[in-house]
Amino acid sequence: MSNLFNQISEEDYARGASDAKITLLEYGDYECPYSRMGYRFAQMLLRNYSDSLKFVFRNFPLRKKHPNAQLAAEAALCAGAQDRFWEMHDLLFEHNRTLSESRILDFAEDIGLDLYRFKVDLTTNEYAKRVTTDFRGGVRSGVDDTPAFFVNGERYSGELDYKQLKAFVDTFLN
Repeated sequence: MSNLFNQISEEDYARGASDAKITLLEYGDYECPYSRMGYRFAQMLLRNYSDSLKFVFRNFPLRKKHPNAQLAAEAALCAGAQDRFWEMHDLLFEHNRTLSESRILDFAEDIGLDLYRFKVDLTTNEYAKRVTTDFRGGVRSGVDDTPAFFVNGERYSGELDYKQLKAFVDTFLN
């Protein structure tokens, strides 16, 4: 078990209670079916712990396994530059079996982004460095596959199972 190398900062996208007692961080890959399961678990935890949980997502695209993962990660950050990170994040996971550049452009239009700005940011790889920073921080934290969860900086090492993850989160409530 390893601890989180890069601590959570204002740069990270967070959802949930800002003054939360518990911070759940996921390193994920938008095209990974297991990260999609992790996405669902995070959503359930946010509902169950609405007053005491903050959720943070960082990109860990597994480029060799998932050819659209890097593009999707950059797209989420491009959307974030227009204050729509979470809307894009959700769409990417909800449709992660059919990701492509054209689908991602459709998502950008669906959530009301300035399409010209989005396309420029995406084609110039405006946020590629940020994705790389997330990825390297994950590697330094011992991440080698997705999803990888950290609760208050401590790595969750159990199975990809909601009940086990919830039990780990519960240990931080005391």
